Amino acid sequence: MRKKIRKCAYARVSTNHEEQESSLAFQTQYYKALIESEKDSEFVGIYADTKSGKTARLRKQFKAMIQAAKREEIDYIITKSISRFARNLVETLKIIRELREIGVGVYFEKENIDTLDYKSDFIISIYSLVAESELKSMGDQVKWAARKRFKNGSVELSPSIYGYTLKDGKLVPVPNEAAIVKEIFEKYAAGMGADSIAKSLNDRGFRTKLTQNLWRSNTILQILDNEKYIGDAILQKTYGKDYKRIKNDGSVPMYYVENNHEPIISKELFEKVQAIRERKKASAKRKPAKISPFSGKIKCAECGRSYKRRMNNRNTPYEKWIWSCRTYVEMGRKYCKGPNIREKDLQQLFVSAYNEAAKFQPHEIKNLDAALKDLLAQERDLIALKVKGYIKQEDYMIQHDELLSQIKETEEELMRQSQSMVKLQERADGYSDRLVACLEEAIIEGYTITFRFKNRAEIKREFNNDVDRRATWIAKKGVISNEQ
Repeated sequence: MRKKIRKCAYARVSTNHEEQESSLAFQTQYYKALIESEKDSEFVGIYADTKSGKTARLRKQFKAMIQAAKREEIDYIITKSISRFARNLVETLKIIRELREIGVGVYFEKENIDTLDYKSDFIISIYSLVAESELKSMGDQVKWAARKRFKNGSVELSPSIYGYTLKDGKLVPVPNEAAIVKEIFEKYAAGMGADSIAKSLNDRGFRTKLTQNLWRSNTILQILDNEKYIGDAILQKTYGKDYKRIKNDGSVPMYYVENNHEPIISKELFEKVQAIRERKKASAKRKPAKISPFSGKIKCAECGRSYKRRMNNRNTPYEKWIWSCRTYVEMGRKYCKGPNIREKDLQQLFVSAYNEAAKFQPHEIKNLDAALKDLLAQERDLIALKVKGYIKQEDYMIQHDELLSQIKETEEELMRQSQSMVKLQERADGYSDRLVACLEEAIIEGYTITFRFKNRAEIKREFNNDVDRRATWIAKKGVISNEQ
């Protein structure tokens, strides 16, 4: 019995307010019926991303579909048009050729193109260039229209700003949220830090607006820096470039609109807060903190946030550097129970894990290395058979060419895998900051720390804070007794 061709569909799904024909349910029904109407085809699902995804890097479902094809779970992909599949010519042709190499085709309905036909590359390149040009043209028109509105003082504001809601195109204060905004500004002006303000709000049960998340120091600072709370609006703080939002550093015009909506705080209070913010920023610049190579790499399994380096028992004989979860530091044990780890322990455990990881070889490389050795052995055996006259010249040439092709492919793949893997030194006798460059991340879960290295090794180690803590308290107790 002939095996059925496994076909899936790829769609770009509209948001809810757009036409019904773009909905996921409609497209699933359409493609399921289309594929199942073909006797030799099997429907294996639909992959769909929202229309905002401009490149494959931003489209999770697209990436999942390509991975499924590489796992040999899909034989054919059907999509509406080239512009729905990808709008970047280089990306389009690259993906099509990668799929073609593994025998997977893409069929574009609108253009009636099958990518397993090699003649299609030229036609696809033309269509892709047209689609890419249209997209850029549309983007330029949108930017031009937006900047004209900004210049004329027309303000388009988001309803998600804390303290306000949007009514008839105007920001209107929300009383309970506005009270929190006032409190944040007043407490900061009185000398309370952003961490303390966030903890105070969390302890009293207040949450952020849309996601109902805990307040954090960076959320507080964003509010303190926002001119909208005095009724003004700066337009075009960011702008679009290559499908990304970029902070406007003066590359495009910015517009300041005064008295645009009802203020929540006075300009005097806002200016006082800005003066404090500037003094703190200047002070931070004068005293640059030493950056640890572990910064940003130590993660808490419980809350997902990174660990922060800080001094414990500062200005005492027992002071030492420790690493603590940021959630715990900012809000206390109530919000995260991720344990602290002493820096000296972190360094020792890292060196131990590093030396084990240095011996690690990924399964992919082991398998490729074994396959290459096997192919070279086959080539030697084939040559021996030819020399002894056990195989005809024409048969030898056919088999030898095939072996050489396999050897070349295996060597190239082995080289690619090896180049993508960061190599570790043979052994480290002690800790050095430069060794940490090969660490991808370290996850702390309970008293287990998992080091994930860039050579794909994953090494677990246990740590125990109690032993050293007891010794410290015994020493402290002895000092206190002697003083008495």
